[in-house]
Amino acid sequence: MRFAANIPTSAGDSEYSTLVFCDGITWKKQRDYARAVEAAGFDGIAVPDHLMTGDGATTECFTTLAALARETETVTLFPKTVNNELRHGPLLAKIGATLDNVSDGRMKLGMGAGWKEDEAVAYGYEWPNAPTRLRAMEETIELTKKLWTEDEVSFEGEYYTLKDAVCRPHPKQDPHPPIMVGGGGEEFTLRIAAKHADEWNYWGSTDLIEHKLDVLRSHCETYGTDFDSIDISWFARCIVRETETEVEEILDQAPRFRDPEPDDPLASYHNLIGTPEQLINDLKRFEAIGVDEVDLEFVDFPDPTGVELFAETVVPEFR
Repeated sequence: MRFAANIPTSAGDSEYSTLVFCDGITWKKQRDYARAVEAAGFDGIAVPDHLMTGDGATTECFTTLAALARETETVTLFPKTVNNELRHGPLLAKIGATLDNVSDGRMKLGMGAGWKEDEAVAYGYEWPNAPTRLRAMEETIELTKKLWTEDEVSFEGEYYTLKDAVCRPHPKQDPHPPIMVGGGGEEFTLRIAAKHADEWNYWGSTDLIEHKLDVLRSHCETYGTDFDSIDISWFARCIVRETETEVEEILDQAPRFRDPEPDDPLASYHNLIGTPEQLINDLKRFEAIGVDEVDLEFVDFPDPTGVELFAETVVPEFR
C-alpha cells in the first residue's frame, strides 16, 4: 500500500476548511511540510486545485506543484484533483507534460470535473451542468493521451478541436504519466475511469467503496478493461497521536471531527482518527477490499507531528 499526504493550498475560516491549526497558507508552510512528508518516507504529495477557498490566500495548484518539484526528490506529485473547467484541455496536457519533465518523471495527473461553482463564477468561467463537465473532462483525457504520445495531433471533438498540435517535450514517463480519475458518480465518472484511468480515487466507508468498486468492475466489463489494472486510491482526513488522551485533546480543538452534523459534508467521509494501533486496524479493512493507495490530509497541518508519527508507526505495517 502506498501513502500520500495533502499539501493544502488554502486555510482559514470556510465551510470547507478542516485545518483548525492553520489560519493561513504561505509558501514556507507548504515547502517545509512537503520536505517533512518526503523525509518521513511518504510515496506522494497531493495538491488541491482551487482558486479561492477559505477567507485567506489560495495558491494555484500547478504553480505549487512545480515549486514542490524543486524542493523534493522522490515523491510522486499530483493534483487531487484538477478542476477540468478551469483550464483549456490541450493547455492542461502541455502543463502536465512540462511538470513531468521538471519533476524528473514524478507527476501523476489527477482529473476531476470540479464541484465548487462559486469560485469558477467569481473568476468569470461558465459553469455547465455536471454531465457536460464530465463529458468535457473525458475529452480532455482522450486528447491528453494523444498529445503526450503522438508527434502531431489533430482532434475533432465536441469540446475541443486541434489541428496539427505538437506537445513537445513529451512527458518523461513512458508511455505517459498515470491518469487518476476522482469521483464516485456511477453513470459518468466510474464509466470514464473504467475506460480511461490508470487509477480511481474516492472517499467514504469500506461499504461505500466496495459498492463503487462493483460498479467500476461492471463498467470495465463493458469496455473490456482489465479491472485489476486500475489502481484504487482512497482519501481521508487524519488525526493521529500516540495515546487516546492526546487524540481527545485534538478533537476538543476540532470538534467537527467528533460528531459532524448530518448536513455537514464531513459526515459522509470516513476519517482516520485515533492511535496508531486503531488506524492500522482501520486501514487493514481498506487494504482487504483492494485499496492500493491512501491519500491523507493531516488535520494538524502545518505541524508535522501527525505525518511523522503516521510514517513511523502505521506505514511499516503495510510494506
